[in-house]
Amino acid sequence: MIRYEKPKRDNQLERAFSFTDADLKENMQGRLSNAQTARLRQEAYQTLYLVVGALALIGFLALLSFRPTSGDLFLLLSCLILPAVIAFALTVGTTESALSARTVSRVSGMIHLAYGMLPYQPPLPDDFRPVQRGVVLGYQAAYRLAIADREFRLDRDQYEALSASYGYYNVFFVPTLNKIVSLQRIDASEPETAAGLPVDLDMPANVVRGGALNDEDAELLRG
Repeated sequence: MIRYEKPKRDNQLERAFSFTDADLKENMQGRLSNAQTARLRQEAYQTLYLVVGALALIGFLALLSFRPTSGDLFLLLSCLILPAVIAFALTVGTTESALSARTVSRVSGMIHLAYGMLPYQPPLPDDFRPVQRGVVLGYQAAYRLAIADREFRLDRDQYEALSASYGYYNVFFVPTLNKIVSLQRIDASEPETAAGLPVDLDMPANVVRGGALNDEDAELLRG
């Protein structure tokens, strides 16, 4: 496994989401960079090591608490090995499957941010139904990002980096992991972005999927 080394990043957004200009250029071509592949793989192994370490500690404490027979020892090992195998499949296995194609998807539009049970800001349309929510467990207690027809889970640093700069973005992500790998803010003075997607920056904040407006906004535009 190639070891991932953190490169120098120029701004808060790049630091929060762990990408560089070079990574962004690769993502704009629809593929992961070598650095991003190494980072995602390393994160998966780190998670696996934490789970296996916790299971090993549980097994060690169990052995200290009583003197198991051979049958008890076999049962204990079975109870520890099964969760370890499941953890491997959900971390390294899932990540390796996603990285095999090394493809990146893009979604564009106005960003909406929320934390926990609080509503999104700016407000989302009532009919918003995300394509993929990622990890459901504990999702409502997390920092969240919604854009177009996608919803992502964020950490605190990522949330703060985006909340300091609301606006229109191109968001690049690994589809099967539903994980953001880079972002590109769309400059209001340059609506035709380098990613090749025209964006109407005069559109109200609560745009819906496909760039259509809801009935209320359409009525406002008609005057």
